Amino acid sequence: MYNVLVDSDALIKIPKAGFLHEITRNFKASITEDVHEEAVREGKSRLYQDADKIQDFVSQKKIIVIAANAYKRNKTPKKPFGKGETSLFQAYGKGKIIVTDDLSFIACLREEGMKWLSSPHLIIALVKGKSISRQKALYYADRLKPYIRKDVYEAVKNDIGE
Repeated sequence: MYNVLVDSDALIKIPKAGFLHEITRNFKASITEDVHEEAVREGKSRLYQDADKIQDFVSQKKIIVIAANAYKRNKTPKKPFGKGETSLFQAYGKGKIIVTDDLSFIACLREEGMKWLSSPHLIIALVKGKSISRQKALYYADRLKPYIRKDVYEAVKNDIGE
């Protein structure tokens, strides 16, 4: 089972597309305290429904929140990023994969040799791992479509096998 560290942007997109339960069932999903602050606490203050859904997964321990003292002293990225991305960079370690859709952060992760996936890649991983059907994967990709670039959407559909 892969251990995925999910950033705020992906953590918000995944429930909107309806496959957060698939992620938590098939991956060990973690977020940092900073990502929790961005996605849940700030989201609740703005009355975003996704924030409540994410908090439910945290409360049920389907998503683990990594305490700040476990990563805050670790190396930071060379370029400035938001608190969430910086904390994921710091919390990254052996056996972990960062889930992000932020292109500049992805470039940084590549430069550092760190493993990463985008939220659409998770759908592909689920279908290739036979955790979900092609039909369900296409359904999730369609639900994710408003939140991703058109070329990424087309590539996902192609990889799924439509």
